Amino acid sequence: MKPRTKLEKQVVELADKLPPLTGAQRKYATTLFPVIGYYLKKGEVWCQCCGYIDRVSKPELSVSLELECHVCPNCGKSLQLEHRHNRRNISEVKCYSVVQSFYGMMVVRTFDVQRGNTYGGDTQISIHEVFQNWITVKGKEVITGKKYTRSPFHFSWDYDSGIDIKRHNNCANGYYAMEDVFDVSGNFLYPRATVIPLLRRNGWTSKILKLPRISVVNAMRQLLTNPTAETLVKSGQMSVFAHMLRKGNYQIPFRHALNICNRNHYIVEDASLWFDYLEALSYLGLDTHNAKYVCPPNLVEAHDRIMERKRKVKEKRDAEEKRKEAEKWEKMYRKEKGKFFGLCFGDDDITVTVISSVAEMAEEGVMMHHCVYANGYYKKPDSLILSAKDNVGNRIETVEVSLKTFGVVQSRAICNGISSCHNRIIELVKNNMNLIRKRIA
Repeated sequence: MKPRTKLEKQVVELADKLPPLTGAQRKYATTLFPVIGYYLKKGEVWCQCCGYIDRVSKPELSVSLELECHVCPNCGKSLQLEHRHNRRNISEVKCYSVVQSFYGMMVVRTFDVQRGNTYGGDTQISIHEVFQNWITVKGKEVITGKKYTRSPFHFSWDYDSGIDIKRHNNCANGYYAMEDVFDVSGNFLYPRATVIPLLRRNGWTSKILKLPRISVVNAMRQLLTNPTAETLVKSGQMSVFAHMLRKGNYQIPFRHALNICNRNHYIVEDASLWFDYLEALSYLGLDTHNAKYVCPPNLVEAHDRIMERKRKVKEKRDAEEKRKEAEKWEKMYRKEKGKFFGLCFGDDDITVTVISSVAEMAEEGVMMHHCVYANGYYKKPDSLILSAKDNVGNRIETVEVSLKTFGVVQSRAICNGISSCHNRIIELVKNNMNLIRKRIA
């Protein structure tokens, strides 16, 4: 894409003037790859750090379990050994970014770092710069980069192409999802950065480079434009800052609680857990303006304790809502099933009765730990629910009878299981089905 605005034209010109990587930056790029050696047939260890082939015998099982190491006599690296069954060329690629200031702007330069090994040859490292994310002092982002081709199955850069303007380009259809090519959140970052004075004033720290699963580009843009981000970083609340970036919600909830943490010098170590904890406090009506609640000494224990309390309260509230719903359906249930109330039959050991109210059905569901009430069987006009009990009054199974076919649909014991009297109960209901038929006639 050709540059159109004054800023885009300026950035394209600056992209051609960027200095080459320093020796330290190039050396760091070579450390991104795993320190491994491939154990080949006939007792050969192929070092992937320098390409040297050492002839030595290793236990096959230890190598298979990745428990075997070998010190390369050529480069001195301690190699983790893995099995390999052929000598084909091996190529690995890592995305590597360097953060620096340039002509009053911040730029995140991204490189393709390739490590190639050919059997019998030295390890080759190549570094190609593929794109840059430029950030102005006002937090505006411009992307410059080389040409590339991609499909759901292939991606490659044209290293010899020129620089032009790019756009963020994550997309998805019904079959495939393609990630944003210019998102640097998963890249390896050089641990040192040079920054513009404004970014330094707003709280920039090298700790930002170590935050997992965030885009350093978004981090810098927020620090330059969002006072909330500046406050979080300057107060040391790095976990909350990272959580804000991952969520994409740049005006964090419970801001007052975070101010209390700052006044009490309390650092939130796990922001996602802390926000869940605060939401539970709010649900329970506890004071989120009180440092006693907001700054727990052990967040994990406090979170688990409050969530258990919330669960009990929620169960109680749900039970109350179900009770109110039961009252609403009670009249309709009596109208539809009232003709069967009082129906009772059985033998010497088992008594089967019709459930005569929605409240009784709710109790049946709770005691038997199944869904007869939760799934609203009292609303089904063609279902008649009966309860089978022993002579002492203990529930054995809950029976559903179809009022269309006059057959037993199901009979469930506790936790939807089957009791020892299952067949006996079903036979008992079938033998007395004429009593149900008479109530309809």
